[in-house]
Amino acid sequence: MVKRYEWMLARRYLHSRRDERFVSLISWSSAIGVAIGVAALIIVLSVMYGFDAELKDKILGFSSHVDIQGQNDTISGWHDWLKRARSLPGVAEAAPYVSSEVLVSFGSRATGAMLKGVQPQHEARLAKHIIKGRFLKGNGSPFEAVIGKDLARMLGVSVGDQIRLITPTPGIGPSGAAPRMRAFTVVGIFDSGFYEYDVGLILTTMPAVQRLNRLGDAITGISVFLHDRDKAAQVAQLARTIMPAGAWITDWQHRHRSFFRALNMERVVMGIILSLIVLVAVFNMVASLVMVVMERRKEIAILKTVGATHASVMRIFLMMGMLLGGLGTLAGAVFGLLLAWKLGDMLAWFERVTGVTILPANVYYIDHVPSIIDPVSVSIVVVGSLVMTIGATFYPAWRAANVPPADALRYE
Repeated sequence: MVKRYEWMLARRYLHSRRDERFVSLISWSSAIGVAIGVAALIIVLSVMYGFDAELKDKILGFSSHVDIQGQNDTISGWHDWLKRARSLPGVAEAAPYVSSEVLVSFGSRATGAMLKGVQPQHEARLAKHIIKGRFLKGNGSPFEAVIGKDLARMLGVSVGDQIRLITPTPGIGPSGAAPRMRAFTVVGIFDSGFYEYDVGLILTTMPAVQRLNRLGDAITGISVFLHDRDKAAQVAQLARTIMPAGAWITDWQHRHRSFFRALNMERVVMGIILSLIVLVAVFNMVASLVMVVMERRKEIAILKTVGATHASVMRIFLMMGMLLGGLGTLAGAVFGLLLAWKLGDMLAWFERVTGVTILPANVYYIDHVPSIIDPVSVSIVVVGSLVMTIGATFYPAWRAANVPPADALRYE
């Protein structure tokens, strides 16, 4: 049980006398080091967690959780496939699609893109990303298109313009086989927040792509969206048992497995590297407490001569370490949480003031720094810091408890 005088002495030893200011400065600098390390860990882990969540949202905003394709490039008689896909547990929506690679041109500019035909009535999630114009209409002209903002900027296209789409699938003309071409009216421009989609994806109605490629009623595949995207692997495994033979089924966790594994490994490595800041501060704390013990040898000896036990002396210095480590951890956690909470706004303000773009959209997957505070990661950082700082206090406390009173007071 902690006695009152032990708590009083622990606090007193942290205050410097005139001839001990250097020792006190080292002690408090170690607490500042712990605070900096804890804050850095919380901020970096929040940013890494934010990147992970943001990339998942961006990638899956225009990509299915589970994708079902046929053994060949197309699926004929797909209505039964769609019915089976919608019967899977946890399915929020399942919709057919047709996709093909095209060359898109406007005026003298041309570039490659992916043309995807969808059923507009089943793609409400895509309509939310429209920033200009409108989304596709199921009962309107089939040859309407919605393109990404970066593709529109690259081609110099605005809403109402007509773009030419050329498909490599050959058609027979007067001069023989030649690629087919069709004019599409741009009715909307979307911003997915994911550069790869914004610069390389064109959305249109499913009949338009079928007619352009002369597919008849065939489709490329079925997109399945779940209520819980983290269960995609289990749903895909179940789909393999109920879909017709030859079905090719993949889930987003499998398609992007290497990418998210690398991202997770980077988060772990960054956590280990930054934890060295806390470790260095902890060693600094050990050194400072040992110096305090050496400076307080006479006082420790007097305490032991008047009846203080080994355990009592140990508790005094353990409480000193707990105060330094606890205050440092608390300050670092508060500062780190505040900075992680407002990091996006601060960096956006910095970009506006300086004109410097921190994350160019054409280089990185996203154009801003996301920060999401993960309670589990914060708890691990705080608990780990407290454990390291308290553990580091045992050696100086043991040294203090074993100071021999006779040797310390021999020349006094």
